[in-house]
Amino acid sequence: MTIQILIVEDLPYDAELMALRLKEEGLDLSWLRVQTETDYLSALEGQPDLILCDWHLPQFNGQRALELLRDRDSDTPFIIVSGGIGEEAAIDALHQGANDYVLKDRPARLGEAVRKALDEKRLRQAHERAQEKVRLAERAFQNTAEGIIVTDAKANIVSVNPAFETITGYIANDVIGINPRILKSGHHDAAFYKEIWTTLQKTGHWRGEIWNRRRNGEVFPEWLTISTVKDTQQRITHYVGVFSDITQIKEAQDQINFLAHHDALTRLPNRALLRERLNHALMHAQREDSSLALLFLDLDRFKTVNDSLGHPIGDQVLQKMSRRISSVIRASDTLARLGGDEFILLLEEKTNAQHAAVVARKLIGLFSDPMTITRHELVVTASIGISIFPNDGDDPDILIRHADRAMYEAKQQGRNTYRFFTQALTEGAFERLLMENELRRAVERGELILHYQPQVDITDRRLQGIEALVRWQHPHQGLIPPGLFIGLAEEIGIIDDIGAWVLHTACQQIAAWDEQGFIVPRIAVNLSVQQLGREGLVDRISTELQEAGLAAERLELEVTESMLMRNPALSRSVLGELKGLGVKIAIDDFGTGYSSLAYLKLLPLNRLKIDQSFVHDIGRDSNDEAIVRAIIALSENLGLEAIAEGVEDENQAAFLQQEGCRLAQGFLYSSPLPMEELYRVWEGKEATQTTDIIHDLPDPRVKKSTQG
Repeated sequence: MTIQILIVEDLPYDAELMALRLKEEGLDLSWLRVQTETDYLSALEGQPDLILCDWHLPQFNGQRALELLRDRDSDTPFIIVSGGIGEEAAIDALHQGANDYVLKDRPARLGEAVRKALDEKRLRQAHERAQEKVRLAERAFQNTAEGIIVTDAKANIVSVNPAFETITGYIANDVIGINPRILKSGHHDAAFYKEIWTTLQKTGHWRGEIWNRRRNGEVFPEWLTISTVKDTQQRITHYVGVFSDITQIKEAQDQINFLAHHDALTRLPNRALLRERLNHALMHAQREDSSLALLFLDLDRFKTVNDSLGHPIGDQVLQKMSRRISSVIRASDTLARLGGDEFILLLEEKTNAQHAAVVARKLIGLFSDPMTITRHELVVTASIGISIFPNDGDDPDILIRHADRAMYEAKQQGRNTYRFFTQALTEGAFERLLMENELRRAVERGELILHYQPQVDITDRRLQGIEALVRWQHPHQGLIPPGLFIGLAEEIGIIDDIGAWVLHTACQQIAAWDEQGFIVPRIAVNLSVQQLGREGLVDRISTELQEAGLAAERLELEVTESMLMRNPALSRSVLGELKGLGVKIAIDDFGTGYSSLAYLKLLPLNRLKIDQSFVHDIGRDSNDEAIVRAIIALSENLGLEAIAEGVEDENQAAFLQQEGCRLAQGFLYSSPLPMEELYRVWEGKEATQTTDIIHDLPDPRVKKSTQG
């Protein structure tokens, strides 16, 4: 390697002689000569390997050069090469940091002095590197978060670091000179420790999880690595153990394992853990020739709690309900939450159908007790379905599915009760599945049709409007009424598609009748809760009206009380926008819901439809007559029209007319009819009054016809 030498000398010839002498000594070098302080400082920036400096210079001197070098805290060797330095000055220069001095008249020592100075520099640097490693190791030993314990070859502790003291609670003076067995927790047997030492002797390392004990007696888990330290003769001199406290990691793992098998909200077993326990219970029952029972619990109308009071309240209901159930079941039973408001109770020991029924009745009684949550007093009931092994299946999925079917039957029977599974339920579920699949394709296959029921003036029976009622023309089962498929359509999420089809078809049909000269003043279309909450509903209705060329006043949308009260704020907002279009709004089945009258008067309504259940008993039930009178009076006070549904005889019509109800629909006037039959029967009955009503309404098609 080429040595970079800086020569501080005013005589060029002397500098050349020095360089030549060193080359003759076998040194590979490049050199630079300077003679002023400025040039010297500039040359130091290049970090030369060695400086050869004359002590006396015309513009500079060795004393100053040495001071400047040491001020920079440089380790560059500095050798004085001078012809006039005295011995006393030379010794003083050595004290100030010069490495050596050579007299110019004795150049033979120059090579030796340079080699010695460079060797000393290399030794100093090597020593400093070694010292830095020691300092680094000490800093790591003192500051690392892991505990470190060092023992001698006989396994007696010779050193520990601060982290060891923090983790174990022992200070260094407590443990120096004694065996690490002071930390033993008692969790491991002799074979465990023997395996550690065997591995250390064979490989020089051992790594694994171990439980130790702190000074306060607390047992904790640690991750420990032990390594052997050997001398140059490969003899073991020390053992070094490095460990970390993994208590938090273990707790996190335990939490993850718990959540993998338990419901986070109620802390009950989840579906996965239930399946494990059910599999085990089935194997035990098969081996012992015994039975077990599954109770599938679903809270009644729990969605109403969430929608009206909020999900935090709903969560508290689930937690309190799970605690109630857990408090009355046996330790051998398993209560699991499947999700939402669905729970399963597995009854194992000494269980039969009779015992399952006793438990179900006990739970239903338990649910009847009110619970108070943040000032709300609630009674939340449940419907329970029961399946029994081996009668109802020998597979976990089958038993759960059958209990689910029985629970659904309990819902159908009025809720807050229990039902056992029967084979008929499975057959009914299969039929329902077939209907569901076929209903999904009914719209695209064109199997839906509309029937229309006239709405008339009670006094003269003139046509005032019609209500569009959807029917399903099934290719094999014939005409299916809405009561058999509308609820299913809502459950499976296609009622919005059906509602959109009804709206489009009804608007187009009115427009077609207009072209034929059969003028229907108004058509009423039912609006589903899904449609009411769907974004873009107002724009969709506006588009349908424009495409059909209908005035908005000729479309009436019917909504139910219960639908409005699910989300009063949204209902009021959407109905307000529809009212802004000019569309009429009617409340269907009025009197069967639970709307607030204070809220009702804020809604942009046009009509109240008196539910047919009240109309049916006019003349037979004074209570129903009183309700009808109240609804008619309420509509008058609110400035609304009242229309009665389900009018079937003249006595009902006479009562309604006497009480001030002008409009009605029902079998007395006409059943719901297909479009051709409605046209054939009612076209001739169209009154001039009806035509006058239409002439008073704006007709968007007028502009179209003039353009055409």
